[in-house]
Amino acid sequence: MKIKTIEYSDNRELIIVDDAVSKDKRINIYFDCCVMPYRISNSSVDEIQGIVDRRLKADLTNDNPIVDLLIEEGTDSSEIIKKYIPSESYGFSRGYVNLGIHGDVSHMHTDGKYYDAKTVLYYANQHWEYNWGGNTVFYDNDGNAKTNVEVKPGRIVIFDGSIMHTVMPMNIRSSPSYRFTVALKFETLKLPKFDKRTLENG
Repeated sequence: MKIKTIEYSDNRELIIVDDAVSKDKRINIYFDCCVMPYRISNSSVDEIQGIVDRRLKADLTNDNPIVDLLIEEGTDSSEIIKKYIPSESYGFSRGYVNLGIHGDVSHMHTDGKYYDAKTVLYYANQHWEYNWGGNTVFYDNDGNAKTNVEVKPGRIVIFDGSIMHTVMPMNIRSSPSYRFTVALKFETLKLPKFDKRTLENG
């Protein structure tokens, strides 16, 4: 397993992890992504200048096999997620699969502007080449590109939800038709939704 840590201002981090998901699990996740019921949806919390960013997305329930495969106890992926997103500070909020297609336009956005949040991004395609595009770009507070994360099968990226980012277009002349990414969102346990009384009352 290979781990690369990139520091941002205000003690924020972006973690790039390779080889934390076994080959068998990668295959299972990929085929699960292929059969999900996608719909046009807004998959970003905050858009620059209020521009609505519409993409194809399929929501994941907490017991979805894709979620189970990534956070299954005792696996490398689960251990690395728990390391950077400790359960005593964050709770799992929601998950979904983004289906990228040719012609998509993704605007710069954050996943959590008003509260402490973390995102786990998993690249689910079984094969991807450098010149196919679709990479994720992360920006500093001034809007300057700081980190370019290439699509790599099985790669996991863990980052603070307040880090601005976007998805670059796929190369229409050479890339496959679909780019799958799994996004798991974790939020601070200080939010009312995680209050024990709220959870006990359903």
